[in-house]
Amino acid sequence: MKRTFFTLLTLLVFLSGLSGQTASETNASDPAVSLSVQQDAELDEWSRQKHPWIGISGAIGFNILLASWNRWAIGSAWAKTGPDEWLHFYERRLTWDRDWYWTNYVLHPYQGSMYYMSARGANLNRLESFGVNVLGSSIWEFFCEKNAPSINDMVYTTVGSFCMGEMLFRLSQEVSSHEPFFGYFINPQRVWTQKVCKIQQKSTSGRITRFDAGLSLGNVRAFAHINNVDTSKYPTKEIYPYFLMGNTHIVYRDPFTIDTNTPYDQFDLYIQAGAGKGSGYNGSCAMEAIDRQLFYEIRIFSDGVLRSRQLQLGENKDCTAGFGMIYDFDWHSYYMISTLAPSVFFKRRANYEQDKIEWQLHLGAILLGTTDYYYLHRKLIPQAAETTRLYNHNIGAENIIKFKYDSKKAGVFTIDFRGYAMYSFFNQLQKSTQTGWDFIGLLTTSWDYPITKKISVGVTDEVLGKIELINDMNDVRYILNTIRFFGRYHFK
Repeated sequence: MKRTFFTLLTLLVFLSGLSGQTASETNASDPAVSLSVQQDAELDEWSRQKHPWIGISGAIGFNILLASWNRWAIGSAWAKTGPDEWLHFYERRLTWDRDWYWTNYVLHPYQGSMYYMSARGANLNRLESFGVNVLGSSIWEFFCEKNAPSINDMVYTTVGSFCMGEMLFRLSQEVSSHEPFFGYFINPQRVWTQKVCKIQQKSTSGRITRFDAGLSLGNVRAFAHINNVDTSKYPTKEIYPYFLMGNTHIVYRDPFTIDTNTPYDQFDLYIQAGAGKGSGYNGSCAMEAIDRQLFYEIRIFSDGVLRSRQLQLGENKDCTAGFGMIYDFDWHSYYMISTLAPSVFFKRRANYEQDKIEWQLHLGAILLGTTDYYYLHRKLIPQAAETTRLYNHNIGAENIIKFKYDSKKAGVFTIDFRGYAMYSFFNQLQKSTQTGWDFIGLLTTSWDYPITKKISVGVTDEVLGKIELINDMNDVRYILNTIRFFGRYHFK
């Protein structure tokens, strides 16, 4: 509970500067809602007002739809709540859960983004929308599930949903100016706020500075070592022979020239997903036969500006510094990582006649994260089903270093590094594990050569290294090397 309170309080501090704005002031200063005061004035009186009850009803309505689907269509036992849960909700104690990784750290943030976007679509500012987010998440945890309310769900369905929700809200505003259908697809709450309740908002255009999509074909090799453990008891080498991966990269506004007090006025969002042939080994899961045969990875890396200042540090130099928020999710056949981390950052770009050199540094504090516990992932420790989870919850630190050399003649060379120091704390349903540290580094180098103005090809080499130092357990070290050949289409 203390960690949950600290997490929510930290984000409230970041957003507190917005709490005193009126609806018209917020919309006038927010490029995701209106392009100018003049355009805002063109909206009718109804569309310029705040509508808190519309935002709240959209959040509650989404909970009702989702709970009904789980109960009546799927028949989930945990969704069959009744008066006993509703009348005694205050007696239920928060605890950690052991749900599916994808559900906890992607679907829950997405679920919360529905609450958040309903409030934003009703002209509430970010702090007010975050409050609706907390309300919607609390109703879900205490009234829509028979399971004990979850601490990690409350964090990821509020803080994580703020990150995801603000990015999706802005992207829906951006694409709706070109194709309204995609605006509704990205933000389904527009059906409620715009179509049903008639709150019309001005769409933005031209805020996306980079948008590309690509396909890659690659191979993964993994090597592991456990101190003082017979190598016959675990796979020291695993090979995933081939995979096909799709990805998209979106940069919203120029990260090197942004000067703002508005959260997520600029953000960087990278998504990739793919599948291929498995290594012949599996984790402890419900579909172990499939896990042996299938390679998979789903990755979401994002960082958004909370507040930033543009710095004047020389001619032909663009620089910004400020506060940001990192939301990472990486679910791989071999490992798991997720983080929510407020950060400080510095970004600099040097502009030359033919070339550009860019670099960024982000230093973050992990409010709540997760990573896999190797002994459980490869079934080295027997555990009762009711306590097993392949990952531990963590706090700690995260850093991001990005370097990019952009040459009109030689193409684009990039180096990205993400580093994590993650501490697994006590009492989180993992009865047979101990506290300890995981140190993880993910280094990606890439060369991208343009074939035309829109199409480029290239190669990427990615190395992930991890050291696991768990008290009263043998130390684990492992490394993965991934090679990918890709083609990319640049929409912008």
